[in-house]
Amino acid sequence: MSRDSMNRVARYVGQGRVEIVQEPLPACPPGGLLVKTLACGLCSGELMSWYMDRKIPHVLGHEVCAEVIVSQDERFTVGMRVFPHHHAPDLSSALSRRGAEVHDPQWRATKLIPGGMADFFGVPAANLADCLNVSGLRPQEAALIEPLACVVKAASRLKLRGDESVTVIGLGVMGLMFMRLLKGAQGVDISESRRAWAASQGLIAVAPEEAEKSEVVIVCPGSEQALDLALSLAEPDPRICLFAPMPPETITGLDLHGLYFQDLTLTCSYSCGPRETKQAKELLEQGLFRAEDVVSDFITLNELPEHYLAMKDGRILKPMVMFSR
Repeated sequence: MSRDSMNRVARYVGQGRVEIVQEPLPACPPGGLLVKTLACGLCSGELMSWYMDRKIPHVLGHEVCAEVIVSQDERFTVGMRVFPHHHAPDLSSALSRRGAEVHDPQWRATKLIPGGMADFFGVPAANLADCLNVSGLRPQEAALIEPLACVVKAASRLKLRGDESVTVIGLGVMGLMFMRLLKGAQGVDISESRRAWAASQGLIAVAPEEAEKSEVVIVCPGSEQALDLALSLAEPDPRICLFAPMPPETITGLDLHGLYFQDLTLTCSYSCGPRETKQAKELLEQGLFRAEDVVSDFITLNELPEHYLAMKDGRILKPMVMFSR
């Protein structure tokens, strides 16, 4: 591979548009890795215009699996298949030691260069604190470690017991992962096609008007309507998890008086850290699900712009870019 080689990357350029552009090949970061991408999923968070528009220009991609082609760390050898997290904490920090890795300053400061939705990208040395050898997994499953790890973290924060009733609102990819992890949960979605996808896998999927009340409700969409539905489905003394952010200008009309007397616990769960990525890897190795259970379209990088719009409009469930070796 020539140092003058060009690198295709998927850049978000605003107004819901993604462009595939050619850029110079990144160098191997000091002490880090240069990797060739094998698979990269499109995250639902990358569809939120209020979030993405403030990051322009931005290379997509953090649900990744890649192959090491240059290594400056003896733990990761050339040819090894890896999952590199796009953020990684300083594991010795006070925040990391108490389990708040995603709030460690280094976590936010780290990133993949230029991003995972590219033919090649660099993994800085700091990111190797959350980089895993995934040679035992197909690239399709390894690329789902990060989203599954976010689900694992949320379930952990809810301190779920086996005898509790659980409802998952929103049967997109993350909702499906929750349903797989929390066997017996009730899934709720307004979309008939999403309910049918879940039901075809033997999962419980109902329309909002058919849903039963639960002790625990997980809200996957970042919308006030989804939160209102969660509140209406909550039993007394419930726990509700907000799994996605709402737009920053959102002001909810929560009845704090009524929620107090309901003994409601509201839990938020943001991203994931090294502990959860290791657990997610183990679950995938155990066969929790295959990529085909949650990915509707396996595509090439050049097909991503049209599939980005299709996922944003709700016409497809989730695309994953498969890169040729």
